[in-house]
Amino acid sequence: MAYDGGGINNNEIIDVDNRLYELENSIDEVIIDVSDSDYLRTPVRLAFYKLEEYSRLILGVNKERNAYKTYQEKEQVVEKYKKIYLSERKMYKRLLRNLNIGTGKLIYPDTLKGQEEYLYGALINFKGFNRDKSLDENLTIYMKAKLKQNIREVNQELFKLLHHPADYINTFSKFIGPNSVSKFRKDIIIYKDVTIAETESHSYSVFYNENTTEDTKNTLLSILAYFNGSPFFYFTENYNFNRKLNELYEQFDLLDMLRLRKKGFFDSNQKEPFYLELPILKNKNGFNMVGFQDVQHEMVFELYHASLKQFESLPRCVFLFRVFEYGVTNHYNPLMRPSNGSAEDALNYYVNKIMTHKFNPLYYVDFGTYENEEGTRIIRKRKAKYINFMTKLKEEAKKITKEWSNHVHLSNKSIGYAIYNTGRNAAAHGGQNRNARYDYSKNYKHINDVNIFLELIARYIIEILNPNLVNMVEKRKRYYVHYNNYEEIFKQERD
Repeated sequence: MAYDGGGINNNEIIDVDNRLYELENSIDEVIIDVSDSDYLRTPVRLAFYKLEEYSRLILGVNKERNAYKTYQEKEQVVEKYKKIYLSERKMYKRLLRNLNIGTGKLIYPDTLKGQEEYLYGALINFKGFNRDKSLDENLTIYMKAKLKQNIREVNQELFKLLHHPADYINTFSKFIGPNSVSKFRKDIIIYKDVTIAETESHSYSVFYNENTTEDTKNTLLSILAYFNGSPFFYFTENYNFNRKLNELYEQFDLLDMLRLRKKGFFDSNQKEPFYLELPILKNKNGFNMVGFQDVQHEMVFELYHASLKQFESLPRCVFLFRVFEYGVTNHYNPLMRPSNGSAEDALNYYVNKIMTHKFNPLYYVDFGTYENEEGTRIIRKRKAKYINFMTKLKEEAKKITKEWSNHVHLSNKSIGYAIYNTGRNAAAHGGQNRNARYDYSKNYKHINDVNIFLELIARYIIEILNPNLVNMVEKRKRYYVHYNNYEEIFKQERD
């Protein structure tokens, strides 16, 4: 008879040791029985096979934890979770061992016989079926794989309990907008004692506890903004304000810096679908977890995140320059010990560094297509490909350097001078003759050229001050192609 973990009153304390003793003795280690359903529902039973008694016991401990008010009280239940998962893993391993040595048996409904193709079709994502083997053999192969998957999932929970126990103390707090924060929905994003994970309606939320600081919550969101190249925010209680921010942020695109570089951009009706990809962030120990080590310069992420929230070139220039100023104070001055503290000299220093620095990649897809001006036809101009946004910014920076070398006012000036005096000062101040104007084809585009250098400098400062972030992003483009099933699209030639 299966053990029922059942529900508990909020004030009841669960005796986990006794419950686990009873539970382990109730589980048949030799027989896996899914025969209590017809053949139509059997694939679902197989696909979602679990020792449900453990899930019910976890729910019971969750109720106990939620009844506690303080961090210290909630911390007491962490050991209970560990014991439950250790027991669950032990029982999965025993079931797997018996299947491997031939003493285990899977019992399924007799009506499944003769319906093998239905079964294989329903479980199409499993690639281990072999039509030359019997139904018994194939179901055993499938169940072995399922048990291994369950063991991996339990191991992930044990890893969290060992290295990030706060995840079992944290509670749901706020939703995050406007877009997905991770390429893989099952990924759990961790920084210190804060986690971000998927919740209802395909949304993401932040989980934290009463000891969590606002700085930690903001830093995690800002780190993600840096990696993804897009702004995020925690939902407020004001629904209408959330909606407005969602609409604004969804229209913003970091790739606008490249679009503004195109000749005749403001006179063209062509639409070229360039899409910034979420990066593939590397998991910890093969689990569905992305863990960021403690950073030494949390403020630099917040400053950069603020720059991503600026939708036009002029304010963006000012906010990017704040990242540069942070870098001067915390990196350039301690390293170079300049005598006069010139912003122009510091900018020239960083301009040289960004051209050889290997940045974390940020990819976008160039599908090689565009709509004709009538909007009636899609034309393939070139083969589709992935492009590293950082590499493209470097290419544009080289072109801008050449353009400025032939400029009537900038030909005998340094890059640092152009960025500081005709860029940042022109955007931020109103007391000089060369203030930047919103004449989109002239001053505005010049500030965008300045921003290309400042964007590279800002991301360089972040990465040089936080070297632990290096190699956290998957660089191999084939993984992005495979993730999106773009293999066939990328093979197509130009029209």
